[in-house]
Amino acid sequence: MQIRSGPAELDLGGRQQRLVLALLLARAGSTVSLSELVDTIWEDDPPASAVNIVHRSIGALRRLVEPDLPVRATGRYLTRQAAGYQLRVGADRLDLLRFRSLVTRARRTGDPVRAVRLFTDALALWQGRCATGLEPVAGSQPAFVALESERSHAARDAADQALRAGLARAVIPALRHAAGLDPLDEALQARLLLALAADGRQAEAFDLFRALRRRLDDELGIGPGPELQAAYDRLLHPDGPAATLLPAPAVARRRRRVSSRPRNRVH
Repeated sequence: MQIRSGPAELDLGGRQQRLVLALLLARAGSTVSLSELVDTIWEDDPPASAVNIVHRSIGALRRLVEPDLPVRATGRYLTRQAAGYQLRVGADRLDLLRFRSLVTRARRTGDPVRAVRLFTDALALWQGRCATGLEPVAGSQPAFVALESERSHAARDAADQALRAGLARAVIPALRHAAGLDPLDEALQARLLLALAADGRQAEAFDLFRALRRRLDDELGIGPGPELQAAYDRLLHPDGPAATLLPAPAVARRRRRVSSRPRNRVH
């Protein structure tokens, strides 16, 4: 997470203040309640001064983004609402909103070449996982988890469009980066396998599948799911019927079932 003013990167302060800013950015345009801000920072054990600390963090952030704002004046960007706070920022200033705009345009255009270019431009805005450096909250806060899901779905759509249009090579760097951020997303990994194979990199695709199979076994104690297996079968039989990729909800259900299983392995 970064804020830039011209070429300069601004100092975002300590972890609590960065969490407040991260949640406001993730919910850009929507009001974030004071209780959600408190819960995000302290989870189940907020101090008696939690509300005052959040207010001070908001004040510091307001001065950061509008350094010339008079004391107690209402800012343009960070405003108080009845239920909490809202960050007002447009797509020209926030990468998340620009990402969403590019993805929407990619999904609406009828030109596959343009769609692939828009998708890759959108995915290039991701430099890492959402709220990196704010773990463990980054991996559990619903707003941050939802943004990770947006990225993953955009990467899958980019792959599907590129594979249909014969443009696999154009999306492989973005797919590889997205798959690296979410190595257990089998739907995404399956599409990376197919893209590599479509670009003539069968050996690399086989190596990737073997690595994924080992990781699924080591970390989750399971084998490849139907979608990943279908992509592997396509590698083995490139002239056979096209691999069938599961819709995202089916993949999500499989991952929820896996996450609910007790893990018997000791590491």
